[in-house]
Amino acid sequence: MLTPLQASQKLLEENQKILFLGDSITQSGHYVAYFDAWLVAHFPNKRFTLINAGLASETVSGLSEEGHAGGRFPRPDLFERLEQVLAKTQPDLILACYGMNCGIYQKLDEERFAHFREGMQRLRDAAQQHGAELVHITPPIYDNQGAAGFDYDEVLTAYSEWLVAQREAGWHVADL
Repeated sequence: MLTPLQASQKLLEENQKILFLGDSITQSGHYVAYFDAWLVAHFPNKRFTLINAGLASETVSGLSEEGHAGGRFPRPDLFERLEQVLAKTQPDLILACYGMNCGIYQKLDEERFAHFREGMQRLRDAAQQHGAELVHITPPIYDNQGAAGFDYDEVLTAYSEWLVAQREAGWHVADL
């Protein structure tokens, strides 16, 4: 059995077209650029194609809060565009970071959490149908900057713990 590090190495050795999916954290491109630099340093004789298809406010849960974007439009739902993105990019490997927007910045709720879990499974199914490997990236820490009351990071921690537990089912999960 491969260790997580060996499995990660193998994923990168066997795949060259990498698609990044996620919300504004992905769309901003910072961690995609850092990952690209890391690839160049660790695989100097291999060329990768990185495609950043992150979209601000997007969710895998398909949920949106009342009045999102000043009431102009609901949060984007990955599954409204996923098939087209996969067909056009034909990735070998997908790195997907979702969760930040999926809890709609409210306390942990089983119904919203179920939508998140179902969305992650749908994403896995779509990746498999397109012959792509998938690495889930847990949502980053949410800093409420000392504000009193509800701490949204509790929601993201629950989402992250669930994702990490999926490693036992063979999922590739990078835990931030």
